[in-house]
Amino acid sequence: MNPYAIALFTHFLGLVGLFVGYGLEWSASSLLRRASTSEQTRSWLRIYKLSLPISGPGLLVLIISGGYLASLTGSMKQGWISASLLAIVLALGIGFVFILPRVKRIRAALPDGNVTLPESILARVQDPFMVTLIRTRFMLALGIIYLMTAKPEALSTSLFILLGAIVVGLLCAASSWTSRPSAQA
Repeated sequence: MNPYAIALFTHFLGLVGLFVGYGLEWSASSLLRRASTSEQTRSWLRIYKLSLPISGPGLLVLIISGGYLASLTGSMKQGWISASLLAIVLALGIGFVFILPRVKRIRAALPDGNVTLPESILARVQDPFMVTLIRTRFMLALGIIYLMTAKPEALSTSLFILLGAIVVGLLCAASSWTSRPSAQA
């Protein structure tokens, strides 16, 4: 095997890790919105917590192997690379600035035992903004995959594609803004 094939395989492994983690976040955020007790909420927050040690290393492997692949192919100055790096920074910002603090506030506010959630905590658990952030970040990552596949040279084209991915993410979360989830049985 040559170094390019090994780096490409490693890049795909990072991609799998990232999307397994993001998929767990997507699932946890959907199920969390339906939680009505503190124990249900803790269960779905454990699933969310599991996503971080999977998606984080996956993203790190993606960045390192992607940088290596770009250096091998000489594509570091193409527009899609710059747009992808910008989207990665945006995705990290969404996670660390918006999603993670919300999850920590929910976890800290949970009452002990298995009690029905008070309205103030229930409002945090059912917050459609967190669902929107998670869906949008997921679709942004898919937009980056599209950029890796299509490799548009123009930065403006790449940014337009990423904007389209963000819009799709917002559309994926639209139902969370228009309906209140029913509690689990």
